[in-house]
Amino acid sequence: MNALTQAGVLVADKLFATLDTRTRRWQLPNWGPVLLSDTVGFIRDLPHRLIASFKATLEESRQADLLLHVADASNPAVCDQIGAVYKVLQEIGIQEKDTLLVLNKIDQLPSPSHGNAVLNRYPGAIPISAKRQLGFDALAYRVSDALSRTFRDIDVETGVENGRLMAYLAAHGEVMSKRFGEQRVIIHCRIPQKYLGRIAEPGTIVRARDGVAVPPPADVAANIPAMEDVA
Repeated sequence: MNALTQAGVLVADKLFATLDTRTRRWQLPNWGPVLLSDTVGFIRDLPHRLIASFKATLEESRQADLLLHVADASNPAVCDQIGAVYKVLQEIGIQEKDTLLVLNKIDQLPSPSHGNAVLNRYPGAIPISAKRQLGFDALAYRVSDALSRTFRDIDVETGVENGRLMAYLAAHGEVMSKRFGEQRVIIHCRIPQKYLGRIAEPGTIVRARDGVAVPPPADVAANIPAMEDVA
């Protein structure tokens, strides 16, 4: 987090050096700004009482659009540690969340064979060194690619009086621009795919910038609840 966002978050070689979730803005190349949250570290055989204590910070993982699972590649027990994290994710019911495995400290590997063994076991992992900022271009590309699978770049045309919809788009997505006419407004925004059906309503037109059709209200009404109020 410090290397990507210049956050200045405390770093210490001890368990639970930071217990509060820290969130910082990361300017992702070719994508735009995203919010990067650092949660409490996971440990093997995490007691249920601690899971309850860390519920708030673990909830950040549940709400995230993408998880970056950062492991210490230089640790001889790194594979066991990776397995422990997956186990905790399963225990809190978010094992299906889209996740990228990031192998940090590749500049401190005990031997080339150790690094090869880890990468052979997890071929989709992204090797980096936060200290030397190695592998950051590949990390940014993979994160952008993963987010692109769940987000849509759209134009929403609606009446200028529809403040409820505009507030909803701002709350659940990123509003890139607004173009106002006398009676209509066109809002360019980037929003998770799961919210698309909730903005389809009479008098509103949704156009996808990638050319892929957006499902009409009739296709989604049976499965997706109506747009809720946004304060």
